[in-house]
Amino acid sequence: MNNFRHFRFWCQKVLPLVYDESLSYYEVLCKVVTYINKLIEDGKMVEDALEEIQKELAIIQDLIDNFDTKVVETIIEDSLLKMIIVGINDDGYIVYYIPDSWDDIQFGTTGLDTVVSDVDYGHLVLSY
Repeated sequence: MNNFRHFRFWCQKVLPLVYDESLSYYEVLCKVVTYINKLIEDGKMVEDALEEIQKELAIIQDLIDNFDTKVVETIIEDSLLKMIIVGINDDGYIVYYIPDSWDDIQFGTTGLDTVVSDVDYGHLVLSY
């Protein structure tokens, strides 16, 4: 593909000898040359786009090769360790997994363990 980078051909337009709807062989050749030159230009654009994609892939590959697990650990410490995770245990009960940093917060429900007036049964109550 690089061999055609500087290839360019043109036709010099001339007045037709016969004024009708038919094209001379030279005019057909000019149309073919125009089409081939357009294909070459399109090929150059595709080649430039591929080079740009290869550069972006090289950046991504560098990020993958030099991946630092400390970034992921920081994200986990900053977000996941501050969240309440809700799950279901083997017996089918809903279980709240609470981070250790929440020791000063007491968890209960509005049911048998805590009595709150005008509140429906089973709501989670956080007391601090």
